[in-house]
Amino acid sequence: MAQNIVVGAGLAGLVAAINLAREGRDVLVLDKEPRVGGTPLYHPSPEGTPLHLEGLEKYIGIDLSPQAAGPAVSPFQVGRAVAYGEMIAIDMDAISSYMIERGPRSTSLDSYLYNIALDAGVKFEFDHALMSNDDAAELPPDSIVATGLYFEGFDAMRVPYLTSFHFVARQMIEDTASNHVTVYHGEFTRDYSYTASVNGIQFAHVFQRKPIGKDTLEAFKEQVYISEGIEFDHWTHFTFPVPAASVHNPRLFAGDKILAGTLSGCMESFMFFGMLGALVSGKIAAVAVTDKARALEEFKLATSSFAGAYYAKKMSNLAPHAVQKAAMPFALRHAFDMPAVPEIVKRAMPGWKNIAGGVG
Repeated sequence: MAQNIVVGAGLAGLVAAINLAREGRDVLVLDKEPRVGGTPLYHPSPEGTPLHLEGLEKYIGIDLSPQAAGPAVSPFQVGRAVAYGEMIAIDMDAISSYMIERGPRSTSLDSYLYNIALDAGVKFEFDHALMSNDDAAELPPDSIVATGLYFEGFDAMRVPYLTSFHFVARQMIEDTASNHVTVYHGEFTRDYSYTASVNGIQFAHVFQRKPIGKDTLEAFKEQVYISEGIEFDHWTHFTFPVPAASVHNPRLFAGDKILAGTLSGCMESFMFFGMLGALVSGKIAAVAVTDKARALEEFKLATSSFAGAYYAKKMSNLAPHAVQKAAMPFALRHAFDMPAVPEIVKRAMPGWKNIAGGVG
C-alpha cells in the first residue's frame, strides 16, 4: 500500500493522519517546525472556541472531552467583552464554548492529538518545510496539505490570502486554574483583540487585516490595564496569511492535492475562529483520499457559512467607529436575550453543521 503524506502537524493534519492510520494506512506527517505545536511566534497560547464535543467525537472519532483530553480542553470560567471601554459578561455556555491550549507543551491539544497519532502508528518527520510550488508538485497525488498560517503553504498551493498584522504577548502566572477570555473592541483596531488564560499561560493579542503600528498596541495595552489591571512587557510583531481574500476562498482540492484547515478556508471569516473548522476538515480530508464526492459535500456543508460572514465583515467595516461605539455595547448586552442568537453564532462556525447535525 502506498504511503499517505500529510503536510502539517496542526489540528487538521493530526486528525487527518489519525483517521487514515486507523484505516490501516501507512501515514507520514511532514512539518516545518522542529516539534509538534506550531509556530513559536504564536504558541503556546490559550484559545476559546465553540465546540459540540459529543458531535465532534462522533464525527472525527476522537474524544476531546475534558475527561479524556485533560487540561488541553476545559470549560470556560469567565467570558466577557470590552466594547469601547464597557465590560460586558458573555454567557459562554450558551454558545457551547471551551478553552483550549495550543502549542508544544504536554498540556496542549496539539500534544494530545500527537500522542494519539503515535499510538495509531503515524510517523513524523519534523524540520521539513513545504517551500515552493516545486515542493508541492513532488508530493504524491492525494497528499493532504494542512500548513496553517504559513505563507509558504498558501503560495505553494496557489491559494489567495490577505495578510493580517499582529502583536502578541504572553507570560506565565502562578494561578494555573485561571481560565478566561476577554474580547476587546475599540478604535485601536478594525478587527478585535483579546486576552486569555489557561494552564498558567496569560496571553494578549491584537490584530488587524491592515497594517497596525505602535499606537494601536499602546491603546490596546492601556485598555487592558484599565479593564483588567493586567500588564504585558514583551510583545512580538508578525504577519500571517488568512483565507479571506475572496468569498470563493474555501477549497478542498488544489490540483491533485487535498487541502485542510486554514489553508482550505475552513475558518470563520468574520473573527477568524478556526479550531473547530480545522478538526472537522481534517476528517473531511481523510475521507477525500478514497471518496472525493462525499468529502466535497461534507466540505461544502462545513464552509456554507463562509460567504455570510465574509460579507458581514465587509459591511461592518463600512460603519464608522462612532456608530459601532453607540451600537456594539447595547448589542452585546442583549445578544443572548433571544434564544436564536446563540444558535446563529454556533452555526456560523465552520464545521458546526457537520457535527451538530449528526452528519458523518
